[in-house]
Amino acid sequence: MGCLSGIVNFILYIVNIVFLIVGVLLIVLGSIMLSDLSHFEASGAGMNTNTIPICVTVLGALIFVVSFFGCYGIFRQSVCMTGAYTSMVFVLFILQLVLTCWVFVNRSAFLGDMSNLVNLLWNSQDYSAMGVLEETFGCCGETGYTNYNNVGLSVPGTCCGYLNRQATCSTPSVYQSRPGCSAKFEQFWNDNMDIIRWSGLGLCIFDLIVFLIAGALTNCMRSQNAGRQGYA
Repeated sequence: MGCLSGIVNFILYIVNIVFLIVGVLLIVLGSIMLSDLSHFEASGAGMNTNTIPICVTVLGALIFVVSFFGCYGIFRQSVCMTGAYTSMVFVLFILQLVLTCWVFVNRSAFLGDMSNLVNLLWNSQDYSAMGVLEETFGCCGETGYTNYNNVGLSVPGTCCGYLNRQATCSTPSVYQSRPGCSAKFEQFWNDNMDIIRWSGLGLCIFDLIVFLIAGALTNCMRSQNAGRQGYA
């Protein structure tokens, strides 16, 4: 191939390596979020809380597979495989754009749902799930430790960082300084959604650039094959 197509090949190799890393990172991020929220499955709310983590994990897996396919296609110098890779990148760009727009548009509503979910758990007296939240996020009660006092219950050990919920908090200042789980859970999703939003936007731009480069490489391959056939 010519110098230009060789440069495009090199750039596309580097881009696919970056994509492979990004795909792995998205899979890890989605898995961590799913792990942190797995306790909601028992309460029947897992479908709502797991929507974004599942989408992030699946998207990461798709990015990894497409990048691997692209590396192999370039290695084989196949017009068919490189063209298929270009089409896959375009489809991936559309999917990421749709997901990113959904997250941007529904951010406030989703955060409100997450806050209401903690309220639902508290009102249903699902104190075991509340204990997992308190242990995971370092919070206490729905809005604070006074929630337990209001319903005639003693502050559980999970509000003091104990794994045993039945343990007695010996230091009131520990649980008194802890925020409510509603605010902490909403903040958890707020932080993660900011990462997802801006990472998704960056990936969309990145995908568009890769699509243009892969398309140029495919055209170079086709032109070279046509030239060889003409000489033959």
